[in-house]
Amino acid sequence: MPRLLKLPSDCVIDLSKLPIEGLRLEGSVGCMDLEGNEILRELHWRMFAQPSKKDVFFDIQAEAVYESTCCRCLEPIDKPVAILSQFLGSSDPELVTRGSHTLGTQDLDVVYLPEEILDEEVMVREQFILQRPMQLLCREDCRGLCSYCGKNLNKGQCQCRPEYSKTPGALAKALAEIKLDLKP
Repeated sequence: MPRLLKLPSDCVIDLSKLPIEGLRLEGSVGCMDLEGNEILRELHWRMFAQPSKKDVFFDIQAEAVYESTCCRCLEPIDKPVAILSQFLGSSDPELVTRGSHTLGTQDLDVVYLPEEILDEEVMVREQFILQRPMQLLCREDCRGLCSYCGKNLNKGQCQCRPEYSKTPGALAKALAEIKLDLKP
């Protein structure tokens, strides 16, 4: 049975001293900065690390509240998120170059681990960065901001009246002059 350790969030893992049966770790952090204005709150994780020949199998499960802004309307977002990440850590350049490895019946991504010492909290942070949404919206039908006045269109229509009688561009004029003879 793997050992279960509850360690402080500044825990480091010495890969050279992992027990053969593996090591289970649990941790939590009240708040963690990601990138830009992105923050994880109430972060809790469980990690399992087990040696496999010269490599290490990792299983990371975590949940947190993801705090960011909507990419369309720039309103704040608080969204509960959970991740599950399994990968093989290796210092073998040949294995890393291939990018994946089959362990039993499971295909795993291979991550380059040049150091014998890893920071548990940094590994969890990296997994959230890799799995976060590219463009997070406050809701599926977010209308964004008015391009003229900047009003949030989710909160109502603005008073802007876009000009519909703009002079057509050169491409529009050229397309209008094309006479197509479309006979079946």
